Amino acid sequence: MDFELLLLRALKTLIGILGLLLAYLSIKAYRTSHTKTMLFLAIGFGIITVGSVLAGLSFEFLGFSLLQVNIVESLMILVGFIMIMYSIYGND
Repeated sequence: MDFELLLLRALKTLIGILGLLLAYLSIKAYRTSHTKTMLFLAIGFGIITVGSVLAGLSFEFLGFSLLQVNIVESLMILVGFIMIMYSIYGND
């Protein structure tokens, strides 16, 4: 097995774990504060995490090319960042 592929799998796993942790903590903060900003923060982290994990799974098991999964992952990251920006600068 290539070292680069093993490294990619390890990094995707860490991104998934940390992303889920960030989304969980954001949801927990939303439940205590009931502010829309925390909800959009949790959604943003969730979308970014799902995009990264979905890209890895699509490449590994569904046979999509690296270019295709990077496009999907980049779109998900873009949407997630927009949600996070709204949580920071949006009105509550």
